[in-house]
Amino acid sequence: MAANNTNKSRDLALDRVRQASFCWDQVGFFEGAEKLLEVWFELPRDDRDTLTGNGLRTINRESWEVVLEHVSCKIISVKSNEVTDAYLLSESSMFISEDRFILKTCGVTTLLAAVPSLIALVQKECNVINVRDIFYSRKNFERPELQTQLYRRFDHEVAYLDKIFSNGAAYCLGRMNGDRWYLY
Repeated sequence: MAANNTNKSRDLALDRVRQASFCWDQVGFFEGAEKLLEVWFELPRDDRDTLTGNGLRTINRESWEVVLEHVSCKIISVKSNEVTDAYLLSESSMFISEDRFILKTCGVTTLLAAVPSLIALVQKECNVINVRDIFYSRKNFERPELQTQLYRRFDHEVAYLDKIFSNGAAYCLGRMNGDRWYLY
């Protein structure tokens, strides 16, 4: 069953890559507006605020690659320092610290598709039960019709996130008839 789900995930990721190729090859357009996802996890700590379990940085590259299959992007390279792992991706970047996951993408990537697998991975590898906070944002798209259905309207993205997070709130900054930034 797990192999079947993995094959379905890979097939879905390939479909998304084909869609991105179509946008560039057939339409001659690349959507440059950035999608940003930040998720903070509540990690187990002792009385001195010292981490008692594994942080997100202990998760291996192969596991992150599985999460990114849902987004339709791949890891190109990794650089690390004492507090953060920085991943250069085929469609932007990802940053991992002890308790925070940051993913920035553009084009027709499907950023929110990573959320369920991200939460499951962190729960499994780090014994984390709670998401402490989530932040998702993006600018309005120039060509929303080229995005997958979920990303064509921000209220669809909000509904998707509201199914996962019970206390979310959505905002719009800017002119409704001009440039604007959506926040969740």
